[in-house]
Amino acid sequence: MYRRFIVTLMPLLFVMQAFANEPFTIQNTHTIQVTSKINQQSYELYVRLPKGYNKSKRHYPLVLINDTSYSIATASGILHLIEGRDIEEVVVVGISYSKGTNPLISRTRDYTPTFAPEETMGHSKEAQQVSGQAKNYVKFIETQVLPLVISQYRIDNSRKTFVGHSYGGLLGTYILLYQPELFSSYILGSPSFWYDNKVIFEMEERYSKYNNTLKAKVRYFIGGNEGWMVADLKEFIGILDKRQYKGLDYQHTVIPNMSHFSVFALLLTEGLISLYGK
Repeated sequence: MYRRFIVTLMPLLFVMQAFANEPFTIQNTHTIQVTSKINQQSYELYVRLPKGYNKSKRHYPLVLINDTSYSIATASGILHLIEGRDIEEVVVVGISYSKGTNPLISRTRDYTPTFAPEETMGHSKEAQQVSGQAKNYVKFIETQVLPLVISQYRIDNSRKTFVGHSYGGLLGTYILLYQPELFSSYILGSPSFWYDNKVIFEMEERYSKYNNTLKAKVRYFIGGNEGWMVADLKEFIGILDKRQYKGLDYQHTVIPNMSHFSVFALLLTEGLISLYGK
């Protein structure tokens, strides 16, 4: 009896082993290769379509995220549970780090707005040597990523959301001040406002001198355990309170007991519900 069980089990084990070597893929997600004409770096776009996409003809809101080493899987899992229930369905597009580049160098180059070679709180001295190229990255998003996605998928061009966390939160705030019309809404978590002696505050002040309108919905989030970064965000929100920009719908939330690393899943969930709740 025992031998018969082993003989029966062996083919099953072989099949399980074969499948164990297969790469895992995220359901309903397609990968597009694209090379930036601005910085000549190659990226992957991960396009996650909602459950009902192939059964409808409607156009969907677009949610663009970065830091895809963790964010695309997190977003997919969250949406699997809440889309069509707590929120309307959305198309998610994640932009990878540039291929063949250390991720920390890629995000420093692409997500930071100013060249700050002496910034001691960055990832490394090597990374800081390529810092400050966010303008090129945003141009890449504007002229290649968004047009490509909109041409291939049914996207509601009037409802585009940028999601950024940490350096991505800094990048999103830079876009808000540099080219606010690029997205209609923003979900920004734990923004690195400390970067380059709080240069983002200087950028906001410069923007305010020439503009009294800022048309966007912005949802800021941060973990309650993030210390002085909480104070930085509250300082920035206080400035927005004084400016009273026309058209700006903004909120900020401090999520208790969350650190810089544990807060992302919660802020993404709450941000999506705030913007796209049914």
